[in-house]
Amino acid sequence: MDLTDYFVTLGVRPAELSGLKELPGSTKDRLTPLLLLAPWLATTPLSRAMDKFQEAYPSRHYFIDVDTCYRANENLNDAKELWQRLAQSPADLDAWWELLESYPHANPCLLMAEQTIERARDQIEWARENNRMFCLRINLAESIGSGIPKWMETLVRELTTEGANDFVIVIEFGWVENPLVVAAAAIRIAEHLFAKVPDEVPIAVSYTSFPKNFTKFDGTVELPFTNRDLVAEVQKRTNRRIVYGDWGTTRPRSYSHASKPKNRIDYPTDTSWVFARDQNESIKFLEAADRIVKSEYWSGNLGIWGEQCIKETAMGQAFAIDSMRKMYAVRINIHLHRQAFHDQLPPPEALDEPWHDDL
Repeated sequence: MDLTDYFVTLGVRPAELSGLKELPGSTKDRLTPLLLLAPWLATTPLSRAMDKFQEAYPSRHYFIDVDTCYRANENLNDAKELWQRLAQSPADLDAWWELLESYPHANPCLLMAEQTIERARDQIEWARENNRMFCLRINLAESIGSGIPKWMETLVRELTTEGANDFVIVIEFGWVENPLVVAAAAIRIAEHLFAKVPDEVPIAVSYTSFPKNFTKFDGTVELPFTNRDLVAEVQKRTNRRIVYGDWGTTRPRSYSHASKPKNRIDYPTDTSWVFARDQNESIKFLEAADRIVKSEYWSGNLGIWGEQCIKETAMGQAFAIDSMRKMYAVRINIHLHRQAFHDQLPPPEALDEPWHDDL
């Protein structure tokens, strides 16, 4: 499995899969998704979610974990019941392996919550017997992460002693408000737990700071993000390769009863997000897109679906951005492309596929 320098955590949600699907193949080749598994809408079986993901990201390897932020409502079906067995602590590993067996491109994260070290070893053995890599995903997300198992240091020592390099490490913080706290914790964990892990084993530091509330944004406003600065700091302090990770401009699932969001257009740059919206009323998508296209932040030459959608929206064309869901997909599409080619954005003619709108 060829690993990239961009680990992106993605949920099984329409906007994420649409934004991913519309990327050129050369962009998909430069990112490594970590899929958080949950039922696909109200459909069944649970494998339908994996099928939908692989339609968007065909014939490529990826990592997979269980989305423990998902909440199954009272209308249970086979997909939700299986998800519950996988999300419980400890997880039903036999059900996990049975599900993954038919998906050879899916490389499992160890399901570690309330598991023993013996069951962690069993998961590694299963991965190896089935020609998979595996992932040690240290989930430190506030209030929802499973934390670091007490046996992790022993397991890492065993893997290091045998010289294993068939795994990756992801230090996950979920949504964070203060990235400085993340940097200190990531450095501490990398130095304490993973200092002797072989250099060829990637360590990704992942979090998202994408806003939860947009009421303060008025007009055309830029908001920087600092994930790459954090990676550089951790790399400097630990003197080893640290891989960039984020959530593709999304956040962990939440179920608060927020009011319907006002229309806006979000436009990712290499190091920031630009928001075009009005505080007092819901702007028309056409006007918001026009603000983006006329702003200093607009590139206009990425040659990808998301940017073309914003341009066509500003021109008032049919089948452009006409819903927040499609706007989210557009934003995700642009962000993934920019981060996959960070500092090396290719000209449009170098992309291997023209964009097409099949939403």
